[in-house]
Amino acid sequence: MSFYTMYKAVFDAVKAAIETKSAIKTVVLGEQFTVGGLPKAIINAEPSPIKPGALDKRFELQINFSVVLVILEYEPKDWFTDIIAVMGDVVDAVLADTTLNGTVRFVHPTAFSPGEIRFRDKLLYGGVVSFAAYKSWVVT
Repeated sequence: MSFYTMYKAVFDAVKAAIETKSAIKTVVLGEQFTVGGLPKAIINAEPSPIKPGALDKRFELQINFSVVLVILEYEPKDWFTDIIAVMGDVVDAVLADTTLNGTVRFVHPTAFSPGEIRFRDKLLYGGVVSFAAYKSWVVT
């Protein structure tokens, strides 16, 4: 399997998991988007280390990614109900299958950060959830 095919499959599995949550209207993965259609989840690839494995042509990957959640255009009345509950749904969706449909050995959250988000000088509310997924990859 090519690196691209293996890497993209992980992100496709994350997108599919998040799309199961009715609290999220739109899930964006590597495509252009507008701020409308909230709540919106934007999946971003992050720098990810690759280390040589024990055998020739085997590598250990830590695939890091974040999900930026843009939830409201106005300040929430209750952060726990309006923001944190939606962010928690995303964590639950990703962790529902910690192998991401068999694409990784294991995935876990690494950070949970509710707060303000700026897009094109517009102040929005939501947060960022970061994850790390682990996979062995063999060059064929």
